[in-house]
Amino acid sequence: MKELTELSKLVPLEGATGAYCDPITGECYMPESHEKTSTVMPDPVCGMEVDISSAKYKQNYQGQDYVFCSASCLQAFEKEPDKYLVEGAA
Repeated sequence: MKELTELSKLVPLEGATGAYCDPITGECYMPESHEKTSTVMPDPVCGMEVDISSAKYKQNYQGQDYVFCSASCLQAFEKEPDKYLVEGAA
């Protein structure tokens, strides 16, 4: 495994999420896991896909994390969470 200082020099490989190339040696490294991981999840109120890592509105309900596109969707969920988990657009 490369040292941390060397990792900062690696350049993302275009078209291959999580893959990096060392600009000095030309060696490329594929991501450790080849499983596709989701970076978005649907807002349970409106169904809009929300980026998990940058979601501003989040709520944990009964041990499950949910993300929302807006404050109004979060507020609607907080009022009646079970309604959206059963009937929601997601």
